[in-house]
Amino acid sequence: MSSNAVILVAVVLAVGYLAFLGVSALRTRGKEEIPPNLKPPIPDDELETRRLERAQQAAVVLSAFLALALPLYFLGETDRQESFVDQFHEESVERGAELVQEFGCFNCHGPNGVGGAAPFVEKRTGVNVSWVAPSLDDIFYRYTREEINFWITYGRGNTPMPPWGVAGGGPMTEQQVEDIVNYLETIQIPQSEAVARANDVVRAELAKLEGADAALEEIIRRQRQLIVDLEAAPTLAPIAADLAKRAEKVLATAGEGLDTDGDGLSDVAEREISDITREAERAFAIPGLEPITFDPEAPASTDRPDREVAEELLATLEELVATRAPLIAPNVEAIREALAQTEGEDSDLDTIPDEAEQQITSQLTAAVQAMRPSEIQVIDLDPRNPATSGEPDEDVAHRVVGGLSTLSLNLTIQAENLEKLLGPAEEGLQRLLTAQKERRWEIDIQGVADQVFDGDLAKAERAVGIFQGYCARCHTSGYSAGIPFAQEPGAGGFGPALWEGRVRKQFASVEDLGDFLVTGPRANKPYGFNGVGTGRMPGFGKTLSMEDLELLAQYLWGGHLDGIVNHAERGE
Repeated sequence: MSSNAVILVAVVLAVGYLAFLGVSALRTRGKEEIPPNLKPPIPDDELETRRLERAQQAAVVLSAFLALALPLYFLGETDRQESFVDQFHEESVERGAELVQEFGCFNCHGPNGVGGAAPFVEKRTGVNVSWVAPSLDDIFYRYTREEINFWITYGRGNTPMPPWGVAGGGPMTEQQVEDIVNYLETIQIPQSEAVARANDVVRAELAKLEGADAALEEIIRRQRQLIVDLEAAPTLAPIAADLAKRAEKVLATAGEGLDTDGDGLSDVAEREISDITREAERAFAIPGLEPITFDPEAPASTDRPDREVAEELLATLEELVATRAPLIAPNVEAIREALAQTEGEDSDLDTIPDEAEQQITSQLTAAVQAMRPSEIQVIDLDPRNPATSGEPDEDVAHRVVGGLSTLSLNLTIQAENLEKLLGPAEEGLQRLLTAQKERRWEIDIQGVADQVFDGDLAKAERAVGIFQGYCARCHTSGYSAGIPFAQEPGAGGFGPALWEGRVRKQFASVEDLGDFLVTGPRANKPYGFNGVGTGRMPGFGKTLSMEDLELLAQYLWGGHLDGIVNHAERGE
């Protein structure tokens, strides 16, 4: 008999007994009863009959029931408690999933915690960057439950990761933090996938190093564009304010008047809001930067020969890059290359190959879109269609008017605080230019191969990729802001410096270092010669293969993390 059956029997007996008492009470209602303690005792000849035997039999049956029921109930108690634990855990996981959604954890850490990026101001330059946020779907292979709880509760200083627990100054109770930890445990990928992920990590990190120059050039262009836009804010702010005010006024009375399609916007309001968005596009267009379609079938797509128009356009765009539109430099370079093409089919015999004409058109269109404020969306609402673009016209109207209001607010703030904003922006640009000159992120992988791996380039590439993907976040200052912001590899950051053979001062051999990489330091536990663990560094034994760990240990033990023999060549 299961514990549930025992409980059911006990409940039935209890209900039956209560029913018996109730019926007895009803039968004797109205009679004046003599209290039992005042009644004369039952005579022996009456007591020592079947009445006494029935009472004894009932007592024996009840004793037998208790003797069997209590052990059975006890035997089922463990399963019952375990089911409660499972139920409580499932409820905790559900609450954790809701909290992760509510507080937008995956906005930074990527869909389902695969890793992502968060907006952040890099302190050394003051530039807005996309800070690398680590993956969460393999975090239990790197940290213990207590350590994960700690990171969520207290956050991580000097990064976009804030404290979430009340103890760290955040909004979540201890139970809510525990709920998130329980949820994260349910999204962990298999360990084999976590280990296999290293291949993709290595490829991505090597690609970042190879593309560092291009990435930094793009950041510098954006910083220059920021400065130009700040300088233009006092002129543009009143224009944006007027457009926003008019659009808000139209939207406020949009429910009045004829509404042919019944979408909540009057026909007049739909036309007026559409007109205002087109006016905004014209107001913020940069003179000389206008879309032109070059037709490969016509030698004069406009009123003049295509070659003449394209060369004049290129000259105008080059001037704009130097004065008003630094951001479109890649588009201008692509147009220049297209105009230089001489090979390929030329249907209209205008000396510009068909493919080049198409490329010029697409690059010019991209340049126009790049320079249009993202808050401006040009629409053309149809008063006869409640969903002109497939989305309800009323929703579209509210969004575009809200965009104009946001643009107005941003430009007003920039105009009113121009002196405060312009100086730091210019200083940030100078720091970026210095970083471009110093190239501190640079790693000579062939140099690493020669100095550490006996010339084996494949091993050097693998070791550098592993270090960049799994160690540089903490041990290379600036890494998480992007490779162009990184200092010398292993120069130290959140964790200690590792270059110039410093690990040899902490460990007796490369084997000891390898063992340490497998387990990582434990909080308040000694390691190496003088180290005391803080619990901040994870062990990599569950996320990296032994081959990768051995390569990493050898790379760190060698001490030549950047592979550069003559640092004087880099201005050091």
